[in-house]
Amino acid sequence: MNLKKHLETLNGIKGYLGSGVFTSTGELLEGTSMISGIHQELAGAAINDTLLHAQDMTEDIGMGRADFLQIDSDMGIVITRCYSRGDVHFHTVLYLKKDGNIAMGKLLLKKAIEGLAQEF
Repeated sequence: MNLKKHLETLNGIKGYLGSGVFTSTGELLEGTSMISGIHQELAGAAINDTLLHAQDMTEDIGMGRADFLQIDSDMGIVITRCYSRGDVHFHTVLYLKKDGNIAMGKLLLKKAIEGLAQEF
């Protein structure tokens, strides 16, 4: 598996801080970080729990299953996507600075996920 190659396509996004690919249970498979303040292993577990809560909430209110989550924080923005097709299920995370290009981040993350899915 060459997961890192697909994550590297995100490096050019304005405000890029890091990215990661996690199992459906939150274990880090591959991650990159431009700063030392991002704890990828902890992020996987926390983001996995948050995504699961969001999925439960959207299902409870009749909106179907959530597969995308954006969190704004003091330091920046966390964008998470769940990929689940057949036997392939993983989560991706993109970290951006507050002034990062969110639209480009979402677009390139979606493209990276398509490549990542082929690695499984």
